[in-house]
Amino acid sequence: MVLQILFLGPSDLLEPQRTFTQMSQKLIVSPIVKTLVFNKVPEKVKNWVDRIVTDWPFKRIIPAHFAAPVSASPSDFKAAFAFLNDLLGEKWNVGPILSLSLSTILGRAASYFPPDDMKTLSSLDEFLVSVGAVKKTVSGRKK
Repeated sequence: MVLQILFLGPSDLLEPQRTFTQMSQKLIVSPIVKTLVFNKVPEKVKNWVDRIVTDWPFKRIIPAHFAAPVSASPSDFKAAFAFLNDLLGEKWNVGPILSLSLSTILGRAASYFPPDDMKTLSSLDEFLVSVGAVKKTVSGRKK
């Protein structure tokens, strides 16, 4: 059920273990929110994330739809938004060297979603863009 919610239909509903294993035990941004909202306004999302990690020295996160609390630091939170690096074409410092290495590795893992699992969501995004309901995904910093 959780994969159905995250992807609107993962590629293999009968044998979802591979995708579930890839997504579990990671701090991730929901693929739906990432694709339909955050990818459209990456600079605003980056500013929001920066304010959170600067202003709040938290040790746990309470997600809206999953088991809680989740042990996570500000750099873990920032790493979950590493996909913004690609959209904005910049490197994003996540903290001290050890944290940078760990968060960069976790961030890549957390922001990657299997292309087969993203097909339904990507098609929905393309449709919504084509009818003008949402903006195209922004890539590269606006000049």
